[in-house]
Amino acid sequence: MKMKKTVRCALVAAAALLPLFFVAPAPAGGEPLGSHLLRHFVSEFTPERMTMIIDEEPDDTGYVRDIYLDISGCVIGGVRMDSLRVRAMGVQMNPPGEWETKGLDAGEILHVHAFARILEKDLNDNLLSKEFGDDDHWNNLQVDMRPDGIYARGNYLVTVIFRLNILIEIFSRFKIVDMQQVWLHDYTLKVNRVDVPQFITDQAVEQIQPLLDLRKFVFPLKLHSIEYDEDSLTITSRVLPEAFQGIVYEYKAGNGTPGTK
Repeated sequence: MKMKKTVRCALVAAAALLPLFFVAPAPAGGEPLGSHLLRHFVSEFTPERMTMIIDEEPDDTGYVRDIYLDISGCVIGGVRMDSLRVRAMGVQMNPPGEWETKGLDAGEILHVHAFARILEKDLNDNLLSKEFGDDDHWNNLQVDMRPDGIYARGNYLVTVIFRLNILIEIFSRFKIVDMQQVWLHDYTLKVNRVDVPQFITDQAVEQIQPLLDLRKFVFPLKLHSIEYDEDSLTITSRVLPEAFQGIVYEYKAGNGTPGTK
């Protein structure tokens, strides 16, 4: 009887110690979670080059305390960004086990700081590649950034009793809407047909808004200011993102698997 009691006590003690020796399964291939995270960013943004800095590896819940991204030549919302820098703190993403099947989902973030620069050429390439509207729609839309404002022009096809092809020229400025979109603002119009009703030109401008939409970015951006010159558009948060000392991962298109520096 005494021996049975001793064996039972030993089994209970061993069972109590099992959680202390349990190790959560590593991602496929045993790669660090930081490398796993970078691969998903590369898939999301298709960048030409990317540097990611984290203060420590993500935990098994998907939490990252501090992360910095310096990205060149990425695509967001169909528009190529010449440069995108982001620093996010207190990031709670979905668990790493879900990244392969569900993608990244940043449910909670304490702070996000961002800087983005878009070249005029890349903005125009995006505008020229798509039509805005359905039956009535734009084509050949492009913008010209100038020190005193924005000049945009394009052809608007509209049907009012019969079909009209209207050349519309817009003189405008940019503004940030909802901290994640860029709209034409305070604009004036010039139309090649003086008999076009006002509601048609109003409808035409509404169809191209927003000119730039960053709501699909994995981290919810809070943009504050916008500046532009003859070659590029720059949008930033109130606080600019800054790099820090930490674990560095790097990627360059054509160089194969991302890795630590």
